[in-house]
Amino acid sequence: MIFQIFLIAFGLFAILKTIRQYRAKKVSLYWLLLWCLLWLSVVIVALMPQTTDVLAEYVGVEKGADLLVYVAIVILFYSIYRILIRSEKQNKELTELVRKIAKLEAKRKD
Repeated sequence: MIFQIFLIAFGLFAILKTIRQYRAKKVSLYWLLLWCLLWLSVVIVALMPQTTDVLAEYVGVEKGADLLVYVAIVILFYSIYRILIRSEKQNKELTELVRKIAKLEAKRKD
């Protein structure tokens, strides 16, 4: 019961924080909707944990909690992969930019 209260409170806090970030123009409408949907899902699952059991049975997993853990791990791995790809792209762009600046500096000194 305490864990459920914590999840609900945290989910609502996260929704409010996301709305503030959107109003401050730090996140787009797309990310606002996506994160609010995620945190709303957390609140719903905390209120009615048995709902995940139905979905788990349909997918072929024994318990709903197990299904949530599996899905969370897959999403986290995919997110890490996407961040890695974006980081590599930024590193390449930064390297190209530094090279161009170095060439311009060298030409200017000549």
